[in-house]
Amino acid sequence: MIESNNAADDSPSDVKEPKKISSVLLVIVSIISVVIQIPLFFIPAGRWDWIEAWIYLIIYFIFMTSNVLILNKRNPEVLINRMKTKKESMKGRKGSDKWLFPLISIVFIGLFLLPGFDDRFSWSTVPIYIEIVGFILLALAFYFLFRSMLDNAYASKVLDVRKESGHKVIDTGAYAIVRHPMYTGFSIMGFGLALGLGSWLTLILAILSVGLLALRIKYEEKMLSEELEGYLEYKEKVKYKLIPKIY
Repeated sequence: MIESNNAADDSPSDVKEPKKISSVLLVIVSIISVVIQIPLFFIPAGRWDWIEAWIYLIIYFIFMTSNVLILNKRNPEVLINRMKTKKESMKGRKGSDKWLFPLISIVFIGLFLLPGFDDRFSWSTVPIYIEIVGFILLALAFYFLFRSMLDNAYASKVLDVRKESGHKVIDTGAYAIVRHPMYTGFSIMGFGLALGLGSWLTLILAILSVGLLALRIKYEEKMLSEELEGYLEYKEKVKYKLIPKIY
């Protein structure tokens, strides 16, 4: 929800071309992120021929690779800043985030693990057309996450406001629809995983993840309202936090 504006007063001739990350490195990172997810699906499932899991991994790889390559071309700062944030995320956590973020992380890991156990023990019977809906939701979730990073290069995993970097309110693009579009993407992703991987039980974790994200939004909005100039006006302009017309 916050973005650096360090170059706002520079003349066009003074603005330097942002440094880009190697495209080869980004593709390698995408492959590694897929490899990391493989045991989360197939070890609980106890088999390698789980078609739905392979479909998810293919969709994820396509979106992940295309998104980072597009971001690297159009807004490379977002990738650089996300990498910096990842290094600072653990030591930078404060207040509610010290217990809330680990709890959210545990639930999200469960979103990947539970469908495999559900598949192994046949707890759920989900029609194919529902699974297709789930994969459509996943594609929508990945798009929301992409748009969020494209619109806001300084969206952070850590609840903080970095005034020294010239952070300001972002009210365009996805942020003109809801105040926390990245959380919207993660919320949709939970339901997409549950349905796409054919697990009714995982919907429980998807609902729980939305509740935890809503709780984090509560703390985040309190901080932003107190520390980020213009955020109160932004809240009046964009009424909904997570889902248009609902919340």
